[in-house]
Amino acid sequence: MRNRGKVWESVNSITEQMEIKDIVGILLGCAILALGVQGVLIPHHMLHGGIAGIAIIINYLTKIDIWLWYLLLNIPIFIAGYKMVSRRFFIYSLVGTGGLSASLALFKTIQFGTGDLFLDAVMGGVIAGIGSGIIFSSKGSSGGLDVIAIIVQRYRGHNIGQVYFFINVLVLLAALLVSNLTLTLFSALSIYVSAQVVDYVQAGWQVKRTAMIISDKWEEVADSILFGLHRGCTYISARGVYSGKDKQIVVTTVAKTEVPRLKEIVFQIDSGAFIIINEAVEVYGKGFKSNQHEF
Repeated sequence: MRNRGKVWESVNSITEQMEIKDIVGILLGCAILALGVQGVLIPHHMLHGGIAGIAIIINYLTKIDIWLWYLLLNIPIFIAGYKMVSRRFFIYSLVGTGGLSASLALFKTIQFGTGDLFLDAVMGGVIAGIGSGIIFSSKGSSGGLDVIAIIVQRYRGHNIGQVYFFINVLVLLAALLVSNLTLTLFSALSIYVSAQVVDYVQAGWQVKRTAMIISDKWEEVADSILFGLHRGCTYISARGVYSGKDKQIVVTTVAKTEVPRLKEIVFQIDSGAFIIINEAVEVYGKGFKSNQHEF
């Protein structure tokens, strides 16, 4: 019983540490996101996406601080989403909303940039994207649009990407009320850059490549990958439509840096081999990412 108690204490300790790590990550991401918004985008009258973009537009019209509008706009969203999202996501989103509101208030006097609208749109998008990416990597969100996306997905069946796109289009159209077409287009550029950076921060360094290799010398190919590249393989039984021959497709997952070596190994064995290589954003299992504490 004592040993069992120690095991549970250890598990609870690890879980607690992971939660603290996530919260720290969310708050750090909020600070970086706010720095990009307040320091670069707002001084040039450019927008960020989602609820933050709406808060910026209202700020331009009323001159009331962005952080306050962002907080107020999130209140009805959280009330609506209280029973529609998981408890952990709800709590982490509250932390993110509070953290971003506080960071926006803290950094409201900070301004920096190059003075070039194009460069500042890109820089603001990159900084904001890094912040958002850290928040998402910490299993959290900055509230607002994330909660709306889940509600719409549950009741209307639209995927999250569609919701993000639709709301950001509305934000950019609304921007024409307080800005000109040029600044609105630079805002669109910044939002696009931010979205790309978010994807890279979340999974860019974890992206692997999954290869499907079709060759008449599948056994030699598999052995060379297994013992030469030290990566596991799987056979998938198949039949050529034109030839009618039964064969085995060799499937393997490798790091991006191993792709050139993989192609070299395969083509040395069979110069006529057919290789299909796809991105694998996340890979769990031996030799790759552990699924411990992921869920």
